[in-house]
Amino acid sequence: MESLKEILNNRKQIGNYSVNFQADNYVEDCKICNSAKWIIENNETIPCACQTSIQDNLDYKIRLKYSGLEQLVEYDLKNFKIDGSKGKSDATKLRSFLTLVKDFSKNPMGWLVINGPTGTGKTHLAAGIALKCVEKGNPVIFKSIQEVIDTITNSGSEEDSYKDLIDYPFLIIDDYGNQNYSDWIEEKIDHLFTHRYTRKLPTVIVLSKNLFDLNDRVQMRFSDPNLVQSINIEPIKENYLSNGIPKVFEKSNLSKELKKPLKNTSQSDKVTYDSIEMALFKSKEYVDNKNPSWLYIHGETGSGKSYLSAAIANQLIKKGKDIYFIRTSELIDKVRGLVRSNVGKGPEYEKSKEVEFLILDDLWGHNNTKWSDELLYNLIVYRQDNLKPTIINSSVIYDIIKSYNPKKSQISSDSIFTEKICSRIANRNIVEQISLVSSDIRKKNLIRKV
Repeated sequence: MESLKEILNNRKQIGNYSVNFQADNYVEDCKICNSAKWIIENNETIPCACQTSIQDNLDYKIRLKYSGLEQLVEYDLKNFKIDGSKGKSDATKLRSFLTLVKDFSKNPMGWLVINGPTGTGKTHLAAGIALKCVEKGNPVIFKSIQEVIDTITNSGSEEDSYKDLIDYPFLIIDDYGNQNYSDWIEEKIDHLFTHRYTRKLPTVIVLSKNLFDLNDRVQMRFSDPNLVQSINIEPIKENYLSNGIPKVFEKSNLSKELKKPLKNTSQSDKVTYDSIEMALFKSKEYVDNKNPSWLYIHGETGSGKSYLSAAIANQLIKKGKDIYFIRTSELIDKVRGLVRSNVGKGPEYEKSKEVEFLILDDLWGHNNTKWSDELLYNLIVYRQDNLKPTIINSSVIYDIIKSYNPKKSQISSDSIFTEKICSRIANRNIVEQISLVSSDIRKKNLIRKV
């Protein structure tokens, strides 16, 4: 196997690489030489600068091909999303992982082992390291474990290509761990790792299974603190990927049977009964509506706002709708933590923006600030302007929102964004409201057990 330097220095115009790249259109009209490729300077004929750029471009493409990166150019580290908006990775540590990878690519020393479930960006990080090396003209080989096996099985007894591979200055192996190998292949792979381990040759290994699922010998080498740096990408937690409905509301539904008030029932219980009956009626109407819009459910603590919102969500799920239920305080806390780390707003906020049906639980049920009200306002504006159905519940009654005046009644941060949120929710052309007047339905016995 020729070295990369030899390939670039000894390349002939009829060589394989040159032939492969001749089809590309590198030549553009040059105003300096009028596409003549040569210019006269100080009575000497010299190549035009346009030829240098063409040569550099061709050399770069040859290095890409030789390094095994022709099909991976989109995996540049500049394209790696650290806010968790792409793939299935938890965004919490992505910024620090990207920093580690960039530092490693500048001066590869020792080993780097990248671990994590499918879809978390492991290959992107590894390929990004390789692309950085190619840009700088440094030698690197990127191969999947299957390509390594092919190199082993297709080599002769003298094993030139295999020997060059295990001795290569910088080797990146992708997708190691899930395959079942023959004893002979296992022996060859073990020899490759042993050779590079004992000589401390720069190596990146992307695991396709958990490190602790590998054998003890491999675990020891891949976790040696004197040689190995590790990246363990965590997946997005399950509740982030789900519809978000709390377990306590998983069975909530709109078909609960109400106990009709008795003759001696108090007036407050009769009002509560009528309120719940009307709420169930409006909720069923909303679910059955072919073009549902917005719903604002309000009532005091314990009046059943969250239960009703979850019941609507469960009914929508039965109809095949994509929903996301999230408590407002949780959303704000998640975004605040990520913004402080300068990694974007995170998957919860992105899902809240784009999901078909959003259920925003307990609006203003926590200590709000101008920043958090601005965050919520931008979310509400985006969903209203894009006609995305949304259900919001809150302890702030509709009448206060409709006639909001910060001098008379305090709601949240009482900033300009609080006022703007109220204006959006009070828009009767878009938002239907449901009032639950009970003070605490948990203490009343108005619903039959089913």
